[in-house]
Amino acid sequence: MEVHSHTHTPRKKWTHYFWEFLMLFLAVFCGFLAEYKLEHVIEHQREQKYVESLIQDLETDTAHLESYINLRKGKRIMMDSLVLLLSTDMHKQFGNETYFFARHVYNSPPFISTDGTMQQLKNAGNLRLIKNENIINNILAYDASVKELREWDESDTRIRTTFREIGGSVFNANELYKVIDSNFKFVRPTTNPQLITENPITINNVAFQVQYISLSSLGNTQRGKALKEKAEKLIELLKQQYHL
Repeated sequence: MEVHSHTHTPRKKWTHYFWEFLMLFLAVFCGFLAEYKLEHVIEHQREQKYVESLIQDLETDTAHLESYINLRKGKRIMMDSLVLLLSTDMHKQFGNETYFFARHVYNSPPFISTDGTMQQLKNAGNLRLIKNENIINNILAYDASVKELREWDESDTRIRTTFREIGGSVFNANELYKVIDSNFKFVRPTTNPQLITENPITINNVAFQVQYISLSSLGNTQRGKALKEKAEKLIELLKQQYHL
């Protein structure tokens, strides 16, 4: 009877399994590090992109704020001149100036921030990409100031609505309409249009409202200046931090 001998595979030492485990662990760990590094690079690129876009928006805002400030300065001069004309008999002699200034009181466009990047940063949780806490605080402070100016602009619009409602008791609608040309530009009348009433109380009510609007416009001019300074400061801060 033939006896078969069994071949036995030598048992592997524990060190062999240890090295297999270590190599597997290192492979997984290195993969994790590579993925983490890639994610970090991608987030940094996104951060850089958002910052560059935010700077562009802020530069647009500063240009619009400059126009906003200058427009209100000019209109305030006209409103103060209108109050002077209405408060004296000079409006009879300078009817063309009176109607020209009055037309400028009726409207004054609000400041509209270029906030596309700001909204993306806030609403999509992308503000976390900004690592510098000081920059985050400045971004949020600027955004809060934009909202504040927007609220004051809305208040200013409501005040002007009141002026439009009572202006018809003093100004001739047809003459006021002639102040706007076919290109929607304001032009001084070539004639000397008169008010439709010389009632001092009625005229005083209109003059009082114009004064109120003038003061409101002054306040918004100051807020516009402060907001422009914040935008310029934030632009400088971002450029320094991100070497732009």
